[in-house]
Amino acid sequence: MTDNKKNIVAFAQPSEQTTPFRHGQPLSEEVMDTFLPETYNDFVSFIVQRVGEVYRPLLMEFVEDHDPPEDKRLALELNLFWWRVLYDVSEIENVSFVEDFCMEYKQDLKQTPLMKAWLEEWEKAAPKFYYIGHKFGANAFVAVDMETEETVEVVMIDRRVKEPEKGSIAVGTLIPVGNALYFPVTGFYYFDPEVSKELARPLMYHYEKHMEASPVLEGFVHVLSIALQIERMILDKTTPSSLS
Repeated sequence: MTDNKKNIVAFAQPSEQTTPFRHGQPLSEEVMDTFLPETYNDFVSFIVQRVGEVYRPLLMEFVEDHDPPEDKRLALELNLFWWRVLYDVSEIENVSFVEDFCMEYKQDLKQTPLMKAWLEEWEKAAPKFYYIGHKFGANAFVAVDMETEETVEVVMIDRRVKEPEKGSIAVGTLIPVGNALYFPVTGFYYFDPEVSKELARPLMYHYEKHMEASPVLEGFVHVLSIALQIERMILDKTTPSSLS
C-alpha cells in the first residue's frame, strides 16, 4: 500500500477510550485486521472459558425441550449462550466481561485503545429476530429488525457459517464493525422461508405482548420459546409419516 493510500485509510474512529464507538464511521484496514479475527477470537475464547461449562447444562435443557432440527441444534445453543452472557451483564451489577478481559489484556489494549470502545458495544447488544432481505455481496445481506423495523446491513465474517436464506426469519446478536455494517457474534438460528411465512404473524403478536410486559432479554427468550414451538408444529405437520 502506498503512503497516499495509507493516509486515505487513516483512522476515522475516535482513538480515546472514553469516546463511544461510532457505528456509522469507517474503520481503517489496520484496525479491522486487529479486531477481526484477532480480538474477536481472543474475546470469545475468554468468555467461553470463563462461563461455558457453567451455562451449558441449562442451555442444553432448553434445546432438548424445544427439539429443533438436528442440523440447527448447535446454532440454537450458541445463540442461547450469548443471550445468557448478555442477560447476566444486564442483571448482575458486578459482571462485566469487557472489564475483566481488558484487565487481562491491558498491554495490548494500551496500544489500540479503540478496542475497548468496540468491545463495550458487545455488552450493549441484544439478540433479536430479523427478517432476511436481499444480498448485496458475496457474504453480505440486508436484515430488518422485526421489532423496530430498522434495516441493517450484515456481513458474515466467518464464511464457514451458513447464511440465512432470503425470506427467512433469523435469530441473532449483531455487533458493529463500523461503516454502518454489523456481523453476528455467532451464526444465526433461522427458520426456513416456508416456516417463516406461517411464523411471522403469531411471532409479531407474541413479540409485542412479551416485550411490553417483560425486560428486553427476558421477553426475548419467551418469544424464542414460542417461535421454536411453532416451528416444531409446522415441521411435524409437513413431514410425511414414516409409517405411510
